[in-house]
Amino acid sequence: MAKVKILIVEDELIIAEDMRDMLESLGYEVVGVTGRLDEAKRLLAATMPDIAMVDITLGTKQDGLDLASHIINHQNIPFVFCTSHADKGTVDKAKQLHPHGYLVKPFEQNDLFSAIEVALSNFSYSRDADSSPLEVKNNDLIIKDSLFVKEGNLYVKVKIEKIQWLSPDGNYTTIHEEGGKKHLVRMPLKDLHDQLPQDKFFRSHRSFVVNLASIEAINNQNIYIDSQQIPLGKNYRDELLSQVKKMQ
Repeated sequence: MAKVKILIVEDELIIAEDMRDMLESLGYEVVGVTGRLDEAKRLLAATMPDIAMVDITLGTKQDGLDLASHIINHQNIPFVFCTSHADKGTVDKAKQLHPHGYLVKPFEQNDLFSAIEVALSNFSYSRDADSSPLEVKNNDLIIKDSLFVKEGNLYVKVKIEKIQWLSPDGNYTTIHEEGGKKHLVRMPLKDLHDQLPQDKFFRSHRSFVVNLASIEAINNQNIYIDSQQIPLGKNYRDELLSQVKKMQ
């Protein structure tokens, strides 16, 4: 099961390690911990986290604000400010960068969990202000190249490129991932298909959507993916062959 990857940027070692322990016990993956601006930028590029927890004050400077600007301009991921300061001046500076969460120290594990949940939802919603917020409304989020599926108390990350096909289950959709993994999404098949890259995912039948890159064979009636036989509607066949040719 892929985990949400988190970068911690915090210069107080004890607090940073407490955060790591809390996050890992919640089921998240901590990909790096640092209290320096330059190292944080390096880790962002090297580890490609899904979200960053950023202390506003690193050392004696408010370098966390500079890091937030860097994330906005270069990383396109959500970030949460973590700070000991809740004064008006600090809050006003932070607000200008539109963080996806704001956490005041000291905090408990539940506070950390809630901040991450809200940040992921806020980021997914702000990704496209003009689109219908299906991701937020149904608890499943699409961020960058991954779909975050709500399972229990956690978001489980499913890389979009790893999705092989989709099938309906009433008003829900089952995601069939590489390796035989399955995820149930609280969204109808059509709505989920609309959220995915249209040049990569094709409606092969009224009840199936396939990842074009996963197709192993095609005949007049079926598509084969990992030895699974998926129906190919006759009204979809010509368009499917056209799409496959474009990928060659």
